[in-house]
Amino acid sequence: MKTTAILAIAASTVATVASAELLKYGAPISSTVWTAGSDATISWTNTCADQTTTTFPVMLQTQRADGVQIPVAGLASLGDLDCAKAGSLSVKVPTTVPSGKLYSILVTNGNQSYSALFTIENAAIPDPSANVTTTTASGVPTSTALPTGTSTVNGTASATKPSVTAPTTSTTTKPNNAGALKTGSVAALAVAAAVAAFIF
Repeated sequence: MKTTAILAIAASTVATVASAELLKYGAPISSTVWTAGSDATISWTNTCADQTTTTFPVMLQTQRADGVQIPVAGLASLGDLDCAKAGSLSVKVPTTVPSGKLYSILVTNGNQSYSALFTIENAAIPDPSANVTTTTASGVPTSTALPTGTSTVNGTASATKPSVTAPTTSTTTKPNNAGALKTGSVAALAVAAAVAAFIF
């Protein structure tokens, strides 16, 4: 009797977790390029009509060097997406974000629905990862947008060694380059494991 009740609870939990479907994005995709200050389109091909709430904020994310996606600092949502039906949303690309190739959008609709990574071009703010620090033979670090093979220090040529540095911050959200995180699957597996441990 106890086992039947536990299995019923586990099945109910798995069904609840699975009911929040991930959004399937039509745009942006990996070849998408947004331009700062211009209008851009976010589109999705499925619905979340089975949920009580169908309107969710669209957050712009960036991917760190270690592969973790984090919200763009100081940026509110790009707008609200209503996934009661498949559709699209026009948003204004922020002018405060630097150029880069590691942007995505995130809609949390019961699950975390990430888009593919895409590019934002901003002529006013270059890509910070394009800045390369070089060290000359004299040990004096210099910063340049592109690495060079040699440089001159006090009239003598010296070789340079390029190295790229990236900013670090902390978070726990891991990306899925396929476009979405399936957090519900992890919860379902945890429930199933707990039930199995209890039964056996």
